[in-house]
Amino acid sequence: MFISVFKVEYSLTAPGYNNNVDSFIVVDSEYEIDGSFHTTSVISLKGITYLQYLIGNKEEKVFVSAYPEYYENLVVSDLKVMSYLMKDDSLYTSLIVGIKNTGYSIDYESYSTVYLTWNYLDEDTLEIGDKIIEVTHQDVPIELSDIECLSTVTIKVLRGDDILEFDVTRNQVNETLCGIGIYVDVFSTILSTEVEYELIETITSGSSGGLMQSLYIFNQLTEFDYSLGLKIGGTGTISVDETVGAIGGIEQKIYTSDMNNIDIFFAPYAGNNYNDALALLNTLDSDMILVGVDTFSDALDYLVNYEGGASNE
Repeated sequence: MFISVFKVEYSLTAPGYNNNVDSFIVVDSEYEIDGSFHTTSVISLKGITYLQYLIGNKEEKVFVSAYPEYYENLVVSDLKVMSYLMKDDSLYTSLIVGIKNTGYSIDYESYSTVYLTWNYLDEDTLEIGDKIIEVTHQDVPIELSDIECLSTVTIKVLRGDDILEFDVTRNQVNETLCGIGIYVDVFSTILSTEVEYELIETITSGSSGGLMQSLYIFNQLTEFDYSLGLKIGGTGTISVDETVGAIGGIEQKIYTSDMNNIDIFFAPYAGNNYNDALALLNTLDSDMILVGVDTFSDALDYLVNYEGGASNE
């Protein structure tokens, strides 16, 4: 009983879910699709029990790792909040990329947004989800990266419908670290579009479905069927500039996709994801085709030139 409830500061990553994109994104379309596009997620647990630690270390498809040092300066449960925020941005950015490439109209905006806070952030100031409008030092605009140690700046943010201002100091945390205490990335949202769509809530989170969501949305709005009658899977974040970014848990996603009979799997070159995926795939008895990509266009180009799909026969 003790080892089944005693928590240790380790994370566990295991093969997870293979989701058809049409189960959580519905795009109004006059075209039919013969194949399917799939996102791939992992099961990720933080603060596992000692029993899970023991079992995970004996299972080759499961990866167990100690908390990184920076976890000491944050509330671990905030990582889940950040993950759902990343998911929302991924969905909207996927719609932006997919719709833009079909020529349909779409209007959107992007903000630098607070995704995570550390405990050395000045109290009662910034919160996760704040959209940063402006950063100034003595009334002069300044980039977050240019703020000097021990310097105080004014950060104007949009929180809900309210515009707020906070004075925030870049604090000296220890001998080597000086920081404000926030992780900032871009969050995009759609203002208007002529395309009708619906987003359906799921249990998954994170931003790794971006590429596959974009491909599915694009395919729904084009006459040519890029699915080629195949089960097409993959992973990778997507940016408004259509760059495909690195993700975590690539090995577990290869296991998941192989078990779900995916025909083609797209993996980012970024972060060594493709090489790690290839190394694992070469150990499996699998017919799955692994394709490395840097951009949304790379994936489209591969599908256009693929021989053997239903649309090429």
